[in-house]
Amino acid sequence: MGHQRRHQEELTEALHELRLQVIGDSPVFRIAQAEAAGFSRPLVRSLVRSKLVYRIRHGAYVESALWDVAQRDPAVLRRLLASAAVVGMANGAFAYGPLAAEVHGLPLAPGSPGQLELVRDLGADRRPARSRGKPRNLIQGVHLLTRDLHGEDTTSVNGLPVVSLASAAVTAAAQFPREYAVSALDAALARGIDSTDLTAVVPRWRAGRGISAVPGLIDLARVGAESPLESISRIRLLDRGVPEPELQHEFRDGRGFVARVDFWWPRLRVVGEADGMSKYTAIQDVRAEKHRQDLLSALGVTIVRWTWDEIWNHPTAVARRILVAGREWAA
Repeated sequence: MGHQRRHQEELTEALHELRLQVIGDSPVFRIAQAEAAGFSRPLVRSLVRSKLVYRIRHGAYVESALWDVAQRDPAVLRRLLASAAVVGMANGAFAYGPLAAEVHGLPLAPGSPGQLELVRDLGADRRPARSRGKPRNLIQGVHLLTRDLHGEDTTSVNGLPVVSLASAAVTAAAQFPREYAVSALDAALARGIDSTDLTAVVPRWRAGRGISAVPGLIDLARVGAESPLESISRIRLLDRGVPEPELQHEFRDGRGFVARVDFWWPRLRVVGEADGMSKYTAIQDVRAEKHRQDLLSALGVTIVRWTWDEIWNHPTAVARRILVAGREWAA
């Protein structure tokens, strides 16, 4: 028992050193990386047998504790699988499409990402991307594309190589339903990306599915949307004849700041709030919101609220409430 305990302690210490010298920012490592740092193959295999390290596929390893987390967190699992695929490619590859959007923290469409897409530079190997893939290195659900990445500002997020934020937004939007596509583009604008940056990367991805529709989606993107609900609400209301609103408009009275609202239609004198009352759970929140609403009403505006369910399942009814409120004010 004493020998086994000492052996386990030695393996735990080896894992600690491996973490410091090899793993670093990238959670998935190759056995060749471990060997280059002085960790023998038998030692790595011992770490696997002791369940301190998990082998994702041939040559690609991760700490077992993180792999256990991934079994409960699909986002973590996707990143580990993508990383395991990337480390097996001599010329490198980058997260692309919805996977890249998720890595950059952009909002996703329901059920996305499905297939995990990676892209590598056309200049790295002009033969078909799958032609050199060894069966033992392939990972189910990971798809490799080849594109001309000349000029692409690639980066790395939590150790996973990924295309730029602008390219992530564009290539994800190309695959999303229209409202969710605009939501991703709005979020990129909120992160400091300019619409011209989005437009500039479109030609690079022209071979991708859905890219031809992206310029029209970029035209719909706006600075000011603070959530997918706000982006989706704006598009669904525009589609039903509601005018373009001002976003995050600030109201003031003689005493100063009153409120910043999600939507403002100045010609209708209507404020739109895309949250319903779901976020007002404490009595203090309800009272504060009632006071805020009273101050806005004193300025001669009408407030219309809606929830996720209403704007998604009954958008025409929400649009009618806004337009009717505007007509009543005009009357």
